[in-house]
Amino acid sequence: MPHFAGSEKAIYLHWDGYPGHAGAVLGGWYKTPEQVTALLDLGDLSEIEIDLEKCVAYHRDRHEPYRTPSTYADKLEYQYKGKGDFGADYMYLYEDGEWSVFGIYHEPDWVRLEIQIGKECEK
Repeated sequence: MPHFAGSEKAIYLHWDGYPGHAGAVLGGWYKTPEQVTALLDLGDLSEIEIDLEKCVAYHRDRHEPYRTPSTYADKLEYQYKGKGDFGADYMYLYEDGEWSVFGIYHEPDWVRLEIQIGKECEK
């Protein structure tokens, strides 16, 4: 579920919230506050894609009632309540122009996402 620090808004993402998909999409293509705000404004998502128009939003695309983004008092409240509220394995945070993920096995804190588009990973 994407979250934008400062506004303390979060939305639910149903399909493929793993860092290998949702994390890569968020970190690689939703890099500005304007892009993140536009994504959150869609409300809850069934699927996230690299193009906002290709994301599947419950309200816009499935004509379901608009699900208002959830709000949290701060990052700490989001960290401790978000996983239970959304039934999520992973949570994402956009803060100071960077994405982090929470829920990585054996990692007790947020892990910064480092996505490089069009480059091979070095071993």
